[in-house]
Amino acid sequence: MIYRVTYLSDGLRVAGYVALPPELAATEEDIAAFLRRECGDDGLTAQAVACIMPQAVEMARRAMRCAPDYARGDIVTIDSDEVHESCAYEADIQANPQSKGEEWHHVKLHHSEQPLTKKSTYPVFVYCRGGIGRVGQVQLNWLAEFASFGHIVIAPCYRGGESGVGHDRFGGADLEDSRVAVRLARAIPWADPQRIAVMGFSRGSINATDAAIHEQVSQLILWGGLSDLAQTYEERIDLRRMLKRVVGGSAYKVPDIYQERSPIHMARQLECPVLIMHGTKDVQVLYEHGKHMYEELQRLGKPAVLARLEGMEHHVPHNIRLRVLAGMFRWLDQEA
Repeated sequence: MIYRVTYLSDGLRVAGYVALPPELAATEEDIAAFLRRECGDDGLTAQAVACIMPQAVEMARRAMRCAPDYARGDIVTIDSDEVHESCAYEADIQANPQSKGEEWHHVKLHHSEQPLTKKSTYPVFVYCRGGIGRVGQVQLNWLAEFASFGHIVIAPCYRGGESGVGHDRFGGADLEDSRVAVRLARAIPWADPQRIAVMGFSRGSINATDAAIHEQVSQLILWGGLSDLAQTYEERIDLRRMLKRVVGGSAYKVPDIYQERSPIHMARQLECPVLIMHGTKDVQVLYEHGKHMYEELQRLGKPAVLARLEGMEHHVPHNIRLRVLAGMFRWLDQEA
């Protein structure tokens, strides 16, 4: 099940999502009670917005059989021409009449080969979204896929935008929203507090890297993530007006702030293994961001892996994405 929730960050009731593996049952009140208890705010809410079918787990199991091996220190190439039909699947969305326009997530499969068994504890995967405001909002199908690999998933929406309170500053005060999400991940019922991974997609690399440092997570994944915000300012002319507004000026006027919000300048403080996945044809966040971050981590003697997604753009096609995710979760299991 996937829930849209609110939680407390700097006194603001910000929005986020919690996704549970199909075999893990919880009610809206269970999730809301946990959040109210942890945050000390009786006004926090949880609403079920999507259902993950058990067959999705079988798809994840099938993908794991042909998962790439992101061995530590290796540069792994995933070529889209190498993806086999056995790793592909179809997704089907069906409207949920009880969730005010939200959707249940269903997936098609002939049968499930193995029964689903509830575990005593689960690793937790914190997903830091990309974009800002309505651009790059949390994707429910991504949450369903992550949870299908046997992880509890928490996804902060950041203040502003979907939260409707506060302002997203692209790695400013909104960093606290991701830090609190990690604290909640560690405290959530059924969670294994020793297995908390954070993944930042696109701009989410800023929030994820910061959370990994301040909340001492077990692993960090940067997927299509920017590593140098000043470089992004130079490359993305279309983002300059927004960056000036949320950061407080251009990369030339306030270079120190741009540096503070750049994962490559945070690298020295990282203490956990890092997996970087980046498409070689990404034009939204150029491949060089991932490559330079990997090289900096290597220079610092930090454990890091670069998975080069050969020929892939910023968003990976659905069937290929499942294989990429299988490799990512295999790496998480190896590093556990």
